[in-house]
Amino acid sequence: MSLMGIDIGSSRCKAAVYTTDGQLVSATESAYEVKRAEDGRFELDCFAVEHALYTAISEAADRSRWEQRFVGDTIQAISVGSFGEAMVPLDRDGNILGPSIFSHDQRRKETVSRLEDFGVDNFYRINGNILGYSYTFPKLVWYQEDAPELHEKIWKVLSWADFLVYRLSGNAATNYCHANRTLLFDLWKERWSPELLEAGGIDGRILAEVVPPSTDMGTILPDMATKLGLSKDVRIIVGGHDQCINAVGAGAVHGGDSVTGIGTVECTTVIFDGIPDPQMMLSLNLGIEHHVVEGKYVAFIHNQAGALQTWFLKAFTTELMAKGLSEKQILDILTNEAPNEPTNAIFLPFVEPSGAPLFLPSGNGVYSGIGATTGRGELYRALLEGETMFFLDAFEKLHKHGIVIHDILATGGGSRSDLWLQIKADMLQRPVRRARYRESGTAGAAITAGIASGIYSSVDEAVQAFKGTDRDFIPNPQFAARYNSLFTRYRELVERVLLT
Repeated sequence: MSLMGIDIGSSRCKAAVYTTDGQLVSATESAYEVKRAEDGRFELDCFAVEHALYTAISEAADRSRWEQRFVGDTIQAISVGSFGEAMVPLDRDGNILGPSIFSHDQRRKETVSRLEDFGVDNFYRINGNILGYSYTFPKLVWYQEDAPELHEKIWKVLSWADFLVYRLSGNAATNYCHANRTLLFDLWKERWSPELLEAGGIDGRILAEVVPPSTDMGTILPDMATKLGLSKDVRIIVGGHDQCINAVGAGAVHGGDSVTGIGTVECTTVIFDGIPDPQMMLSLNLGIEHHVVEGKYVAFIHNQAGALQTWFLKAFTTELMAKGLSEKQILDILTNEAPNEPTNAIFLPFVEPSGAPLFLPSGNGVYSGIGATTGRGELYRALLEGETMFFLDAFEKLHKHGIVIHDILATGGGSRSDLWLQIKADMLQRPVRRARYRESGTAGAAITAGIASGIYSSVDEAVQAFKGTDRDFIPNPQFAARYNSLFTRYRELVERVLLT
């Protein structure tokens, strides 16, 4: 038997098939892009993403691509994880009505003040998020107040994970994780909040029924099974927020566990056995969200990661890009150019809006400590170091409140970089382990599918089948003093330049 996990990201989707004992059978991906307009609009073409999803699924399910030893393994169940905030607007017949408004979109961002007026403390004790415009709420205001004719046609808005579950099963619902990221969900009562809907001026008509992650939505629709090359008996399972799904794939399912996913954004997901103290979490500027594991909750520390590399490539490697080199080839060149020890330069990693717990606006990236002999390789290493200092700063703040990140389990595309992971180990003075499956999102979705469909008797049994590490990176003690000095300078620079 086998399971399929699907991970829908902001720039590409991935589908993978795993045996129930955790062996990778096949993996595919398909790309698309966020479209950016001059007026601050960021959108995804829903039709392009939908096409990419079907392409990835059908290719992953294509047995002609499988090793012969796996061909007899029938796919039993499918689950999906996706990034948060962006929604797909649908009419009553399931037709897509327009683009998916992305998290960075500027439309109606000022309307977050409506929820601020409700009272930050009062709001947090219902929803458990740090207020900001990147969540879904301002997008819903735009539909309702700036595009009323479109809003009138909308039957439901669904997160991307829930949209795919709807397409595959015919049943529309949203999960606790993605509902939370609208800013309109009651974390404690696990329902849409009448108080927040009223405060935000939102008509809840277009919000879907809320169900727990891992809910079994039934068998796949016959026409979709035929279209995608799947058995008509495949079970379709509700997934959740991609960071939560990624955590499951890496084995982070108990309080005190954590996992660090390094992609366009780096996100450290910290697991709690219950809802942590709201007053403490609010003081740390951290949100609270349901895990996809029943009874568990998560908090996210996140900031730009791969997005910083993309910026660096555009700024400093135009001649390599002009030669037609791939991003991987250019990053390999930069890695070879980078020194093998800490630099003297400091980089503040905020070329785009920063994440929790700092929440800085965009355009605050800074290089400091460079001189006439500073080369591109040093600047690249300083970028990786500065990106890591953001997390070191956050970890130390959490530690003071008894939340300890003991070691780092790294997943995602960025975890391919030995240089980056060694920098993290040296700077954080903690072991950094690269997960067995770097693309833990698809593994976590497959695990979720297996648990919900009864293939595994427990979460621990399921996780154990997929656990393991590819390589461990051990801190180099000779760099500890230099990184302590650099980190002191980093903090002083953030305080002096950005927080005053």
